[in-house]
Amino acid sequence: MIENLVFSISILLSGFVLSTFFLSRIPFHIFPEEYEFKLDPFWYIIGLFLIFSGIVYFTAPSFDDTIKTYSFWDFFLPIIFSIIIYFFYLLGISWLNYITIYLFALVICFWQPETFNLFPEHLSPLQDTFVEALLITLIAIGLGLLNGLPAIASMQFNTIMIASIILVYLGILPQILGFMALAYLGIMLAFSFLSWPPEKIMLSNEAFISLGFVLACFMLQASVEFSETSMLIAAAFLFTELGYALYHRFILIQKREYFFMNTASFKLYELGANEKVICISILKIFLLNILLSFIQIVSYERLALPVFAVALNFWYLSILSGDTQPEELLSISKWGRKVIKASFAKKTSSPHDVKPQKKTSKKSRKKQRADK
Repeated sequence: MIENLVFSISILLSGFVLSTFFLSRIPFHIFPEEYEFKLDPFWYIIGLFLIFSGIVYFTAPSFDDTIKTYSFWDFFLPIIFSIIIYFFYLLGISWLNYITIYLFALVICFWQPETFNLFPEHLSPLQDTFVEALLITLIAIGLGLLNGLPAIASMQFNTIMIASIILVYLGILPQILGFMALAYLGIMLAFSFLSWPPEKIMLSNEAFISLGFVLACFMLQASVEFSETSMLIAAAFLFTELGYALYHRFILIQKREYFFMNTASFKLYELGANEKVICISILKIFLLNILLSFIQIVSYERLALPVFAVALNFWYLSILSGDTQPEELLSISKWGRKVIKASFAKKTSSPHDVKPQKKTSKKSRKKQRADK
């Protein structure tokens, strides 16, 4: 037990420290006119994913609590595929991007045990495989969609990792996945810290789509261990924002320059809310999703709580993007309301607009009370 605890802490801290060391040395101008390999944070992050996957696989203390036997390729193949996906984006072959993601997802799904079915009550094994590949594709695209505002995409990644670590602690997931989640969490915590407003570094949407592929494959491995509904709950915000954006783009036909501009979080930003305030408010729903994800383990119904989590996320986003003033909705605490109102006041008023108030003496105040 102590050995596993020490190994876990060392993996988490090593990932965080090394990621901070490399990422903090990248210049702020991430997207130069001519692409430069050394200025792209994606290669540092995916490289660390590869390194720490090898460290975990070859040095993890325990493998005896797994349902399936994990091989070298279970952890390395998704990372290799994500690198190839990113290369397609760099080459500008847009029509091949989604096809490539789906084909690679099919390879990952066929790699899983034949006994595993995500929806055994409704689909045949072959149909289930194609649906699993579609979910991997949607998760990858959805993580890129969340990159419309700083830190939100990385916070979603971290939410799934934290939920996985809790499930490992409760004995639901095997330790090998817990160590892998700790490694990924350490790396993405460093990026979240550097991308928190005012952001010091940013990733392109295409880079997050590639990282989303790694995330989706990790969720699939956790689903094999009978944690599929908990993983769906942890990713509820991602699915909600994806559905929200698709609805506004293809049903309401709101053509925007970029797809992420159809998300509720970006529309809130357009209303004038501060980036940091938006991130803090969305962090609350991430924490709630983590709580619901491990409550799910005592639920007898497989899909009831995931559907409720998506509905709860949608309700929260519909409030944030409604007609009511954002400063009245983002927080229920007095401190939060004061901070938010102050941030809006800075944008809507200037020092010259404020009229100085005349000071009143104690006698005049007493006289006013007596008159009333």
